Amino acid sequence: MLTKHKWAETDFEEVTCFRCGLNGNFLYRHGQFNIVECSKCNQVFVSPRLNENARAEMYQSAEYFNRQIYGFSNKFNIAMLYQKIWTYGRLNLITKLMKENIRGKQLLDIGSAYGLFLSHAQQRGFIITGIEISNAAVNWARKNLNLNVRCGTIETVSIPKNFYDVVCFWDVIEHVENPLTFLRTVQDLTKDKGLIIFSCPYFDSIAPRLLKSRWNSRPEQHLWQFTTEKLKQLFEDANLKLLTIIKNPCNIVNLTRIDSIVAIGQK
Repeated sequence: MLTKHKWAETDFEEVTCFRCGLNGNFLYRHGQFNIVECSKCNQVFVSPRLNENARAEMYQSAEYFNRQIYGFSNKFNIAMLYQKIWTYGRLNLITKLMKENIRGKQLLDIGSAYGLFLSHAQQRGFIITGIEISNAAVNWARKNLNLNVRCGTIETVSIPKNFYDVVCFWDVIEHVENPLTFLRTVQDLTKDKGLIIFSCPYFDSIAPRLLKSRWNSRPEQHLWQFTTEKLKQLFEDANLKLLTIIKNPCNIVNLTRIDSIVAIGQK
């Protein structure tokens, strides 16, 4: 949900491909935003995009999560139902992949929002840590769920390296300043053979291919658009293994999400 509908010229910045450092070739326009593609590696991204200050204002807005799928509500709504379904399925998947007793294992959730996934992971027996950029979400998770959540990003929060058995980031990697820098930091935080599991939109799904500029890619938030090929390349660049990509919208870990994937990697 946009926190404002008209962005000022001073809110924007020109950027280049994080991988090649090149400007992007214009694909189409979505509202005030240009969707472009690197002329060398074909990475799709937004340029000009909202600058750091404008994005910070958006993420710190009290209503940012309120109408999002990772928000929270005491009332029944479909977004909360899907959250609970995905959480159940994703925790079952992690438990199956670990092939050992998860009790006491360290789990880090980057972009933990209001903490629903973290709360259920803690109930399963994980020792949990969350990192979240939104002050409102951090305060809610601490006050209402008593969760260990820290405010900031993995670049600004002090957390131990080579420590976590599982690192998760649900619908986060498309938001970050530099995905390669982000993944290299994730690698530093993860134990050897530790699991990395995440979700994100994917640009070679049927929705963006058919709808193009009419696809709601949320360009004010989603700075990068990944095809499955570009995700594999990104993991290789970060010296990580991408083991499995789950596209099926009938799979419980990704239920109904025709333009999103859940992926499993390993250090």
